[in-house]
Amino acid sequence: MPLEQQDPYLLNATNSSLEKKTIFNFASVLGRASSFGGNGSDRSESKKAGATAGQGDCTLLRKYGLCDKGNIGQGATAVVRLAHKLSEDDETEKLFAVKEFRKRRKDETEKEYVKKLTSEFCISSTLHHENIVETVDLVQDEQQHWCEVMEYCCGGDLYNTIKQGHMSRIEIDCCFKQLIHGIAYLHSMGVAHRDIKPENLLLDGQGRLKITDFGVSDVFRMCWEKSPHLSKGLCGSEPYIAPEEFLKKEYDARCVDVWACGIVYYCMVYQGIPFRAATAQDLNYQHYLEMKAINNYEPFEKLPFGARNLMKKILDPNPETRITVEAILEDEWFKSIEICIHGENQDPHRHFEPSLY
Repeated sequence: MPLEQQDPYLLNATNSSLEKKTIFNFASVLGRASSFGGNGSDRSESKKAGATAGQGDCTLLRKYGLCDKGNIGQGATAVVRLAHKLSEDDETEKLFAVKEFRKRRKDETEKEYVKKLTSEFCISSTLHHENIVETVDLVQDEQQHWCEVMEYCCGGDLYNTIKQGHMSRIEIDCCFKQLIHGIAYLHSMGVAHRDIKPENLLLDGQGRLKITDFGVSDVFRMCWEKSPHLSKGLCGSEPYIAPEEFLKKEYDARCVDVWACGIVYYCMVYQGIPFRAATAQDLNYQHYLEMKAINNYEPFEKLPFGARNLMKKILDPNPETRITVEAILEDEWFKSIEICIHGENQDPHRHFEPSLY
């Protein structure tokens, strides 16, 4: 199914009957925030939010500069704008991506609203890895809108890069390897993303792929826990949702992330999605199951040997036998993939034509 025929926001499951699940609740935020180094109490969260709001209605402007009127990104619950901050020392300009959250709904208390914002920020602000978008701050703008300030990635998102149709196999493999490295880091921190898709993968000015948007992420293991807990709730965008999410009330969110990475790889190679949803009602998915059972699924068979074998393990409908991210890292074909340096490797290749530095 060609990407050109897909509206990524129409495909977003959170826009239909699916509900985005809030990770933190005030009863358990103490334990979860502690795993990220915060105190996490209800009182401290509310106090932090009140203190930020009390700094005046130009906190964002004063700290991070003017925001463009136009959006550089838009989703179901937020828009993303570009902020320009001039250095006081040498008058150089630094750019930030500013995610402006929706306003509080009338049927939503202030406590519930702040909880939803801080849950995402509490996770994303403690993640520091070259393949994760860096979260800088949570502030209010001059209209009292809550905003998450992040590093700006000038290469745009992977969805638009795929749509351009110019990705070489070397570039595809390079992006895939960076994605897996980012997911491996998240899982090592006890976090599952649960909404991996090309729109949530950005490219910076040095050819690095970065994972963003932790709005439906789940903390599946606290820092003091040895065993992970299962996740609940159907969330994400339907073409990337693993089959077990449609069938089970609880599931291992790590397996869900691995499945989504396989769909992203398919999208990069074939510039489209293999099926709209991994359900019994989707004829393309049923065809996939039938052909996979006899090792004759054509899109797989067209891949090089190493990639073919790995994709069969990643897009395994059974989460119990699906390959783990740790095993992917040890796969011989995966280890042979070259990651570019500063947007180029020995080939060389570039991931994009940068629109702005």
